[in-house]
Amino acid sequence: MRQKKLIVRVQRDLDFYLKEHQNKTNRILHYFAFMSAFLAWLFLFYDLKVTFILAIFHYILSWIGHFYFEGNKPASFRYPLIGFYSGFTWFFIKTIELVTRKDILNKWLNGKHED
Repeated sequence: MRQKKLIVRVQRDLDFYLKEHQNKTNRILHYFAFMSAFLAWLFLFYDLKVTFILAIFHYILSWIGHFYFEGNKPASFRYPLIGFYSGFTWFFIKTIELVTRKDILNKWLNGKHED
């Protein structure tokens, strides 16, 4: 039962995240932003300068996407935790979709209200 509540919560948060990122250019920028954030985590214990540069690059891409293309504020301004984990969840699912050429995210989210 707890696991199902957690999955429903993640689906709800991811759905909110995607509604805040509807512009195609913004999503592309966010994909590369989260790729650089993921690489920053990998470099964390290897080279702090690279980590810092990648983290800044992440925010630059994200903010350009929101302020210029989407016309809204980043979700992380209001909901930092949702912006963090939903963004990474979306990034990893999107990467799997690109590699497998299968639509995983929409199928998973469309089944979110099933009991």
